[in-house]
This record gives sequence, C-alpha cells and structure tokens, in this order.
Amino acid sequence: MCRSVSPYKNENQEIVRILTSNPPVPLTELDDAVSELQKQILYPDGKLTPAVCQAILEFSQKENRVKEVCNLAKIKLRSDDGRIYLIVKRKPISSTNYIGLIEKLYEHFFNTKAPTMEEYFETWMQWRATEDSVTEKTVKENRFLYNALLKDHEITKVPLNNLTVKNYIHYFRSITRDRQLTRKRFNDLKSIMNGTLYLAVENEVIERNCLRDINFRQFAFKSEENIIRPYTEEERLRIINHLGNDLYSLAIKLNFFLLLRVSEVKAIKWEDVKGNTIYIRRFINNRNEIIEDIKGHANEGKRLMPLTFKAREILEQIRHQNPDSEYIFIRDGQPLATVTFNRRLRKCCEELGIEYRSSHKLRFSTASIMYKNGMEDTELQKLLGHTSLNMTRHYLRNITSQEETAIKMEAILG
Repeated sequence: MCRSVSPYKNENQEIVRILTSNPPVPLTELDDAVSELQKQILYPDGKLTPAVCQAILEFSQKENRVKEVCNLAKIKLRSDDGRIYLIVKRKPISSTNYIGLIEKLYEHFFNTKAPTMEEYFETWMQWRATEDSVTEKTVKENRFLYNALLKDHEITKVPLNNLTVKNYIHYFRSITRDRQLTRKRFNDLKSIMNGTLYLAVENEVIERNCLRDINFRQFAFKSEENIIRPYTEEERLRIINHLGNDLYSLAIKLNFFLLLRVSEVKAIKWEDVKGNTIYIRRFINNRNEIIEDIKGHANEGKRLMPLTFKAREILEQIRHQNPDSEYIFIRDGQPLATVTFNRRLRKCCEELGIEYRSSHKLRFSTASIMYKNGMEDTELQKLLGHTSLNMTRHYLRNITSQEETAIKMEAILG
C-alpha cells in the first residue's frame, strides 16, 4: 500500500532524535519540540484560545499516562514516509505526528474510543450504502450472515485495536469445529470481516488487517453438494421446441443461444445488434434502473456476443412484436420481469416433466453445453465476461448422462 509522506516529517525527525539520543538530552528540548508541533496542529492561526489550552492540557495528561506503560525512547521514524511509530507487542502503532501517536497509544492502552467489530460492521454497511456499488440483495445477504455467525459473539465486543491473530484463529476454529460450515459460507463470512477491517485500516482505526496473517488451510469444512445442475442438451432442445412465441417465451429461447445474465438480456438495445453480433454493455438492476455499465464494473464484462442463425431468427420474431421500442425487451416502458421470466420457464418445465432450474442456470447450461462440444474454457471466459478463468470453470458442469457415461465405459473398457 502506497503511503503519503507526513507533512510533519522534519518535526518527527527532531523528536525521535531527542527521544533516542545517547546520552539522553534534557527533556526541555523535547517539550520545546512538542510545543512547536502543538502550535502547528492545535492552533495554526496562533490564537491560544481556552479550548486550545484545554486540548494541550488533555494531551499532556495522556502523554504522562502513556509514559507510565511504555518506553517512548523506542519510538522510530519511517524513512519512506516520515511517519512516527512504536512497536507494541510486535504490532506497529503509527501516526503522521507525535501528538497523533500519543493519542493512538493512549487509545490502545486505555481503550477509550476504539470501536468494536460490532460497531464498525455498521460503519462499513453505511459506507457501502453511499460509496460502494453493491446491490441491495448483497447487503441483505451480508447482514443475514453477520447475524447468523457473528452477532453477539464475544469477538465482536472487543475493541478492534485489541484483537490479535490469535483471537481470530480461535473464533474461526470455534465455527468450523466438527465441519459445521461449508467452505463457501466461510468465505462469504471472511469477505464481510475483510470489508469491515480494511475500512478500519483505511480510516486508521487499526494499523493492519490481521486476517492477512492467518493460514486458512488449517480449518476444516463441510462437504458441499453440487446443487447446480444445468439443463442438458436434450432438455434445452425440448424446452426451445415447446415454448410459444410470446415475448417471454422468445426471451427464454434467445437466452438459450447466448451466455448472458437475465439483467443483461433485459437491457439490450436494437442498436447493440450489429450483423451477427450483439454488444453487451449495460444491465438493469433489481430496482429496474438501466445502468450504463456492466454488472461487476469490470472491463471484461463489456463484450461482443456472436449470434447464431437461430438467434437472429428469434430476434426478428421479437422485432415484429416490439417494433417501436429502443430496447429489445422493454415494452410500453416496462422491462421484462425476471419473476415472470422464471414463472414461464417453470411452467414449461412442468409441462415437459423436466426439473425446473431458474433463469441464471440457462447461463450455466449454455456454457456447459458449449464446453462439452469442444469450445475452449478461455473462449467461454470471454463470452461470459469473467475476469478470471476460475470463475468460468465454476460455470462448467458435467452434463453427461449416466447412460452416455456407461456407453463410453463400454466402448473404452469393453
């Protein structure tokens, strides 16, 4: 992490020189140096008001208490950014200036202001609402998980600057004992804690996110059932052939020829269709707002999607039904409703006796079918708009039936 240079670098150098001099210099020199720094920080306009006098008195009292519990002669200066720091129980506590360092040391030893994880989780949630691009759905999921696994736990009651790696390890062992959690649920929890702690680091509540120092391989997890079962090639064809020609049915059919999220399908404009390709560059969020960016806001998400002959045929059918709209799937100002999309897909599956899977599984299905039939995972990564190949491989599921597997075994093994 890149640090900015302290504006008090020269003053910090002088204070460290006085504190660490051997033999020790008269403390009046330190008092003079600190007094100069106080002027710069507490009353830069030169006006010594009653409030400033009170602040100087409070600082002096805190400094005297800090001197009782730690050796200020061990204060050091960072050469790169000019920050002043002291190691306390192998943990660096730093500040841009001596006054700030005393304040932090006082807080560390006497716990006057340091927030707990319980308090700072709420700060993080408020920050996300104003500064982050997270969806309401994700916020709700995060709070649900926090309430299930962290709320009222003793680790959330301890001031953040008093928590150590050991505290976190003990907590993680307690919740993973006897393989109580799946790895995914654990990682979701870790993401919540990381978000809270990294914001605390950014706001200088703590110096370091202790989770970075933990070996997470030591924890054991409950095995996960692979519950993602894409539609097979046969099921895909049966659904396509069974669906009608209303707008929702055509949307389902089209999505079986693409690798898009439903939120992306809903936001396609006719102008995005260029010959045999569609340019994917926006989505519709859960509040039916059109976002002129891609979900996840990664460059890889903006991509060209090839259109097969049958996909182009479906688009022509849609154009006849919805000729006056700027958007392919917005009619009379209203976008397709995902719940209605899923309801139509469920009805079709029930009529065919096929196990229903939601709209998102169409994306899994199309990717898995293409992979089974020879398309490279790196090609699919581009089509899916993923930033990593690992995410793409999460989408690629085995859609080979037991009968196909048996035939292959017979052919290979005899």
